[in-house]
Amino acid sequence: ISPSFENFFESFRQLPEHIQVALLTMGNHGWFFDLAMSLPSLWELENALDEGEIKEAEAALVEYFRENLQSIEDRIAAKFPHRAKIIHSAFNAHKRGEYELAIPIFLAQTDGICYEVINQYLFMRSEKKPRTAIYVDTIASDTFRHALLSPLSQPLPISASQNERDETFNELNRHQVMHGESLDYGTEINSLKSISLLNYVAQVLRLDDENET
Repeated sequence: ISPSFENFFESFRQLPEHIQVALLTMGNHGWFFDLAMSLPSLWELENALDEGEIKEAEAALVEYFRENLQSIEDRIAAKFPHRAKIIHSAFNAHKRGEYELAIPIFLAQTDGICYEVINQYLFMRSEKKPRTAIYVDTIASDTFRHALLSPLSQPLPISASQNERDETFNELNRHQVMHGESLDYGTEINSLKSISLLNYVAQVLRLDDENET
């Protein structure tokens, strides 16, 4: 095997790990990947976040989700037609700038979809991990899918418990929103972050429906 092919195979072997690291980097900043985006864009976002270019990465993500808002709404509603009325109501609230109303619905539907598809809640914990990790662990042999689902198996700011949030914590957090602790969560960025999470969950838990891989 030539050196070039050896390098190719080594890169291919490391791809799942690279995907997992990149997705968790995004998740730790409150954002979740859209499978309609390209892998090079995932690497670019990871690099920007790792290098401290937070504002630049967030600006790119805000622009992306703004531009693709309607297609994301239509996709989620089509995948879960029995939830379509609620989904459309939440997106309409977002479009009107009523983020305080939209965000709790997006978060609630994310948890509902998790339970519906894999019988586990994202925002409930089991041994300090989200309960969705139970499902992710069952597919560990499928390295690519396991990597793709990694944000559902690790504690992230969106699901951080009270003990995991110090005085400097300022990320979107489901508990703070749903229990009325946060009074300033109603921003466009936070609403887009919650849309990115809902969209990600709807995609990765129903990959087989449309062969989105």
